[in-house]
Amino acid sequence: MRRREFTRRLAASLLLGAGCGEPARVSGPPRPRRVLLLTQTTGFRHASIPVAAATVARLGAEGGGWEVAARADTAAEVAAAVTAERLREVDAVCFANTTGDLGFTPEGRRAFHEWVRSGGAYVGIHSASDTFHGDADYLELVRGEFLTHGPEREVQVVVQDPAHPACQGLPASFPVFEEIYEFRGWDRARVHVLLAMRNHPQSGAPGDFPLAWTHRPGAGRMFYTALGHREDAYDNPLFLRHLAGGLRWALGLAAGDDAPGNPIA
Repeated sequence: MRRREFTRRLAASLLLGAGCGEPARVSGPPRPRRVLLLTQTTGFRHASIPVAAATVARLGAEGGGWEVAARADTAAEVAAAVTAERLREVDAVCFANTTGDLGFTPEGRRAFHEWVRSGGAYVGIHSASDTFHGDADYLELVRGEFLTHGPEREVQVVVQDPAHPACQGLPASFPVFEEIYEFRGWDRARVHVLLAMRNHPQSGAPGDFPLAWTHRPGAGRMFYTALGHREDAYDNPLFLRHLAGGLRWALGLAAGDDAPGNPIA
């Protein structure tokens, strides 16, 4: 083979992709994960909903790795957004201070729970646990149903898994001034606890009182935080770190333990 022909073939081979006969491609940045944001309420409507929705979008845009694909604020918008076809277009559904029974159709309700169990991500903020009280599937998904709360007050938060993305960079213990929920149907053995209190938020009695947790419904991921009632919560850098890390874990962008029943820290 003449030298000129050999050189031409060698140069051409270097342009082929891994011997598969296709030209090498330069891959661009990965696409952001897509989040559907639900903000409908049929019970109490929090004044913090606009800032909560804006914060989820901002955290994603500022390096979080996700974008808000759509926001549904009314029953009609929720019904249109929560369908088998539309859910295939998103990676997570975030319930941002929702309350009561949302506008899921019966078909949408089935599609939503099948989507989660098949690998979708659920993210719940604060009163997401005050949503769908009569829906056994939803209560099984969240694994902590809002029962009551007392007056807003300062409580001491204790991190339960400092290595988890929703806790990384947080102090071992820190104060927050918030409306603190109490739950029924919650069991540490059934969830992976992220944040908790060692004292009852009202009486101060010692015990194990949850604030944030995760678990794995089938192939899906579930992250819930009870914080986020007040508008100024979304100015707190510790809460923002917690929320962003929880979203990244739920979206599969950051690894973290999800084994249920982690011990009280």
